[in-house]
Amino acid sequence: MFSNIAINKKLFQNSTTFLRYYSSIKNTTTSPKGFKTGTYACGLKKSGALDICLIHSEKECNVAAVFTENKVKAAPVLLSKSLIEKHKNTGFQSLIINSGGANACTGPEGEKNAQTMSFLSSKLVNAKQQSLVMSTGIIGQQLDMNKVELGITKASENLKDDWLSAAKAIMTTDKVPKLVQKQIEIQGKQVNITGICKGAGMIHPNMATMLCTLCTDADISEEALKSALKHSIDYSFNSINVDGDMSTNDTVAVFSNGLAGNKKIDSTNSKEYLLLEKAMRECATELAQMIVKDAEGATKFISVLIRGAKTEKDGKIIANSIATSSLVKTAMYGEDANWGRVLAAVGYSGADGIVPSNISMWFASGNGDNIGIGQKNDPLIAMQFLKDGQPTPKDDEKAAKLLSNKDISIVVDLNNGNQNYTMWTCDLTIEYVKANSHYRT
Repeated sequence: MFSNIAINKKLFQNSTTFLRYYSSIKNTTTSPKGFKTGTYACGLKKSGALDICLIHSEKECNVAAVFTENKVKAAPVLLSKSLIEKHKNTGFQSLIINSGGANACTGPEGEKNAQTMSFLSSKLVNAKQQSLVMSTGIIGQQLDMNKVELGITKASENLKDDWLSAAKAIMTTDKVPKLVQKQIEIQGKQVNITGICKGAGMIHPNMATMLCTLCTDADISEEALKSALKHSIDYSFNSINVDGDMSTNDTVAVFSNGLAGNKKIDSTNSKEYLLLEKAMRECATELAQMIVKDAEGATKFISVLIRGAKTEKDGKIIANSIATSSLVKTAMYGEDANWGRVLAAVGYSGADGIVPSNISMWFASGNGDNIGIGQKNDPLIAMQFLKDGQPTPKDDEKAAKLLSNKDISIVVDLNNGNQNYTMWTCDLTIEYVKANSHYRT
């Protein structure tokens, strides 16, 4: 115990020279056909950075979206949700996003401002329907609509194929823009998907605190699109955690305009649908992992793998319990292989099918692949701490070295079934406290 404190004392002494764990970013090379973006810095952010993003499709799109489960919903969430319901997920051509203000808890004036953003942006791009609206930033402050309206006008005058600027324009406490692209072939046609998102704090499943837009030129029915989005979110944005808080503004929306030229995908059992669903899930997963890697104050990206669960539901419940445990997250920050905290989180998770005498556990560097009962369990990257419910001999120095990596994993094998589940989280650090104790100032 005391030797472990000595090993990691530097983490607390050097907090002023803290190095955040950034995700990498690459600009897209082939964007979905028919989509353009426009951005502008209208002054909502004190930094003067980009804060308005307009996305436009030359052809009407089918749209699917999922919104925050928080009972307190921001004005743009309520408006966008109502527009999608009114138009039955069809006919949309534009999305307007602002950062630098959440437009949440702003009453009738906030609702009016969201409508203004929607009507103005759709008018400027000659869309037949109102734009969907997203906003992000500090809660409870009215938007400066003179700035916003100017920003929307300027963004509409500068529409082009620039997704990296779009990703930058929606950032708040993010340190890096988050952008991904996938290309697949469906019926001999190239289908493109581009996704942007923002998020670094207030991150918790159902959904994570974030905004995300996926745009694709695939031709897919509105019902099939909704199914693909739900699947993608379940295994991406609903499988990450930073701090356990849920925002008022969370929104994920996907637009499909059909310009790829494939035969319309209607059946969720078709080979074409499964290809597109897989690509969308991969995009969403990569974006979700970027959020965790860019989490406020984070120094480690942690994969939590549950193996051998009786049901997938049990695996998810247990993974979430571990990923949201402050004690586990602080132990990972301190590079302390405190397996007892992990086991406690398993036990109080509320999942069924837990047999303590069956449980085995490893800590490892990397993503946890090939770790678990019957797996390779390379001793150079993994160390077992629990076998059949009993502790194994451990080397504190070796364990601390393993956990000093930026990418680490916690693998719990329940040995009680054949279902697996993975979540992603980060450590909980002094820098997180600093960042969020002065957020408004």
